[in-house]
Amino acid sequence: MDRLQTHAWQLLALLLAALLVWQSLARLGAERDAAQARTDLATDRQAAATAALHASERYRQREGAYRERLDFLARDSDLALARAAADADAARAAAGRLRGDLADYLTAHRAAAQARAAAGQCAPDTAALDLLAELQRRADERAGALARIADDARHRGSACERAYDAGLALTSALTSALTSTMTQDPRHAQAH
Repeated sequence: MDRLQTHAWQLLALLLAALLVWQSLARLGAERDAAQARTDLATDRQAAATAALHASERYRQREGAYRERLDFLARDSDLALARAAADADAARAAAGRLRGDLADYLTAHRAAAQARAAAGQCAPDTAALDLLAELQRRADERAGALARIADDARHRGSACERAYDAGLALTSALTSALTSTMTQDPRHAQAH
């Protein structure tokens, strides 16, 4: 019986030793798996940080290009408005010359009407000439005002359209860059 009891204790000790070895091996495996998971996580975090840095730099460059484009469009619009103002000044000068010519014409015809009246041929009637001068002056002023409004609206609208197109191009580029970044990231590729 002693012998049986001794063997039982030995068997129990062996069983406990095997269980202890198995537990130690399982713990070592779990620690190895945890270390591998930490390494993988650190690698993934580093890759994500690098990708975010590259994406941020690309976005910054695109934003810079967009701002440069907007600055160019603003300068171009200002130049177009300056050209339109110069053209309007030239038109006003031409209108002034035309008014001067009309005034000379009216003066000559008034003098001729006065001469005919003095000769007794007819009474001087300059109402039609005065009406013509007034109509021409009003029409010229209104046409100038409308031309200024139309030129300003056209140039500003054109600048707005070009700025919108530049913004749309930037948005499209950023969307496609984001889409390509997401498809290259294995975490997003597995999720979809």
